[in-house]
Amino acid sequence: MKNQEKSIGKWISILHRQSQIYLNRELKSYGLNSSEYIYLVNLAAEHDGVNQKQLSDMLIIDNALTTRAMKNLENKGYIEREKKRSDKRAYTIRLTKKGIGIQPIILKNWTGIISKGMNEAEKDSIIQRLIAMSNNAVKATKKE
Repeated sequence: MKNQEKSIGKWISILHRQSQIYLNRELKSYGLNSSEYIYLVNLAAEHDGVNQKQLSDMLIIDNALTTRAMKNLENKGYIEREKKRSDKRAYTIRLTKKGIGIQPIILKNWTGIISKGMNEAEKDSIIQRLIAMSNNAVKATKKE
């Protein structure tokens, strides 16, 4: 394998850009985009809602970007934000019926498309390696 082909960053970058193109195309008719997708997918797993700060931390996304995305998703009717009684600056985020209803479209096919020809063990192995690489990247960027 050539050195250029061994560049993990190159292939992750290509995969990321292609996923954005795919998601933007698939979600356009719903008024959504690829940057909102990640929030909706993760909120679906949080049936009781999640604190907005926890959501940012979980996704390793800047709080300001999450706030902006939450306002957009709320305006579009996909989520509801409820101020916490104990801290009026903090919000609990939940999917609305519209947000729950979009889940099958959001989850449609992308994982199947990119993992075509792989068995479950191969998919699991890739996910474990990507998690390890992501953790390494976070450690490297969080150094002060």
